[in-house]
Amino acid sequence: MSIGEGRSSRFRDRVTIQEANTIDNGRGGRKVPPGEDPWRDLATDVACEVLPLRGGEALSLGVQRATQLYRVTMRPRSLTPAHRLLWNGVPLNIRTAPPPQRGADLVMTCESGATG
Repeated sequence: MSIGEGRSSRFRDRVTIQEANTIDNGRGGRKVPPGEDPWRDLATDVACEVLPLRGGEALSLGVQRATQLYRVTMRPRSLTPAHRLLWNGVPLNIRTAPPPQRGADLVMTCESGATG
């Protein structure tokens, strides 16, 4: 491998990592704080590689939506499907985020266009 061909040169995209912004609702559930966004930023300008895989359609609550699957690769982090990524203004729901093996990058499957 020559200079410039390492993983850092592959990570040309930038994403924001977000988590749900919820508080205890006092009845055993969770709710979004009044006047706040339902998602809050955990990390911004995170280097990664975003590759589109395939598109499709999903039916949710009687509404048909276009969906797109992506493979997102980044340096190891503790992410789960409870998090989401924001890429060029597009929310990407994390579908799979298996823990990477030692020394390996985190490779996730994400989906845009689907809710929930």
